Amino acid sequence: MKNLCYCAAVLIVSTSLAAQVTGRVFGKVTDTAGKVIPNVSVSLKQMDTNSVRNLKVNKKGEFIQAGLTPKEYELIISAEGYVGVNEIIKIPLNDFIERNITLKTPDEVIQESNPGASIASGKADEGNQAYTEAVKFYNDRNYVEAMPRFEATIDYYNQSLAEAKDGSLLEETKKFLTIAVDSLANCQYQVGKSDPSQRDELWQKAEPVLTNAFDAVPKDKPQDRARLASFLAEISRAKGDEDAVKKYEGIIEEIEGPKAENSYNVAVQLYNAGNLAEAIPHLKKAIEINPKFAETYYLLAICEYAGGDLKAAKTNLQKYIELDPKGKYADEVREMLDDPSIKNLK
Repeated sequence: MKNLCYCAAVLIVSTSLAAQVTGRVFGKVTDTAGKVIPNVSVSLKQMDTNSVRNLKVNKKGEFIQAGLTPKEYELIISAEGYVGVNEIIKIPLNDFIERNITLKTPDEVIQESNPGASIASGKADEGNQAYTEAVKFYNDRNYVEAMPRFEATIDYYNQSLAEAKDGSLLEETKKFLTIAVDSLANCQYQVGKSDPSQRDELWQKAEPVLTNAFDAVPKDKPQDRARLASFLAEISRAKGDEDAVKKYEGIIEEIEGPKAENSYNVAVQLYNAGNLAEAIPHLKKAIEINPKFAETYYLLAICEYAGGDLKAAKTNLQKYIELDPKGKYADEVREMLDDPSIKNLK
């Protein structure tokens, strides 16, 4: 048997029941004058799986998507030259939800929040341009390209603050500077997550900003709190700060209910520390929460095999293949099932 070591928690992708009744979403995207905006990007991200559907917008600016599992989704709408809109929506059971969206330019957002004020002068004007470019890449999830543009935005806005004398101008610039700083931290988290070579450096920069952002989120916005808590839990896990991990995972569980991946992550830590027997109850708890979480059966089988319970190991290896026949451990699992010590068990 090969010496197997599973070193990191993975993203959980749950499978919805085929018999579940579905819902739909539809709406229209226009500018503040009610006109259709060209090249609008509309997508839906299912919150519990991170799977994304890109929606087509017709010539009237309308979009529709049917056949949606009745769960929470992030509706993401963007267009070049406009401030994007991201909001959490709940698809109703066997019903529809309507979302008509008005996109605004950065200058319109500024004017709306403080009529007569404008930061479109000097360095702030360059900051606005950099911000608009950054938002486009950010909404497209191209965080690598968005990151330097948010850095430029912050630099321009800081220079603008040093030059500004008008009180309203100062306040508006500070507000947009805060948005740019928070957005940059999100980019640093996402780039660090996908590129281990930059992870420590970027997450060290992002953590204090994300912490401040989390502390500032009101409790009547639970999804925003849960999202930031998940970022901070992962950063804390990478640092080995178990107390912080428990804190943020507790907040997520309080908002969203028990999560299989939380129990699974605890099991992974115990497994990597060599405490296989202690990992088993956490894996069983994860399966109880989400019986279709394939990787849990795989790791549970490894722990059971190491503990000498070959019959239980065989059952869980077979369950893994049943759930994920083309998964990343499928070849390994089939090799284990062909081992005579397991294959011949009745």
